[in-house]
Amino acid sequence: MVEGKSKAKERESLHGRAERRAVYPIIDAVFGLSLGLGAFSLTELPLTTARDLFVAIGFFGFSYLVIFFSWAGIRVYFEDYVIYGGVNMILSFTGFFIAIMPLPIRIVLMQSLEPTSPDMLEAAWMLYPVCLGAITLTMGIFSFAFSKQSWKVAPWKDLEHLLTDGVMFFVMGVVFLVSTFIPYGIPIEYLLGPNLIQMLPPPVAWLPYKVGFWFLGGLVVATPAYIAAKIFLWREKPKKANQ
Repeated sequence: MVEGKSKAKERESLHGRAERRAVYPIIDAVFGLSLGLGAFSLTELPLTTARDLFVAIGFFGFSYLVIFFSWAGIRVYFEDYVIYGGVNMILSFTGFFIAIMPLPIRIVLMQSLEPTSPDMLEAAWMLYPVCLGAITLTMGIFSFAFSKQSWKVAPWKDLEHLLTDGVMFFVMGVVFLVSTFIPYGIPIEYLLGPNLIQMLPPPVAWLPYKVGFWFLGGLVVATPAYIAAKIFLWREKPKKANQ
């Protein structure tokens, strides 16, 4: 990996290196700030019942996991890997959506507990998956970019990890973006059916259709894509492995 890292730096211009070193700390701070603001928004919610409490914690918990694992995934490129070229500027675009993500989180929670504007709630439910899609797509793009640049020099285990995770995150990004166009008012019952809904805990019945679409997309599309990438790389290992 050290060899691959040094070769990448040799091909990186001084301007590109300065640009990369300027963008990375900003994105690092934006991720942390986004988590902090999202958690702080919970303290101002008009919680009146146990249902409200668990819904708020559950929704923020899902957002927290996406942001945290995305942060952990992207941060690998700050320390261990070097990606040179214009791909790094995608982070400036992604950073915008990371920074504004606490806004749709707050609006969704506030409007769900005390509805005042259906249009605002609909808009927030459109912006939220756009933010999720931008973050996860970036992880996939970075994984593919590094793998292409370091295919002959990086350890095979690193490449296998990056490509399989990159495929899964990229596909989930597409799923999130597609769900943007699903109207918020459609209940999840239309996706799972009334018989299955009755077998699940009550909080599931309160979810909109697009949330079920995310989990179904992860199960039906992203997971098979991950498995297919694993199988492909397993078959390619004897030819491409660099040990």
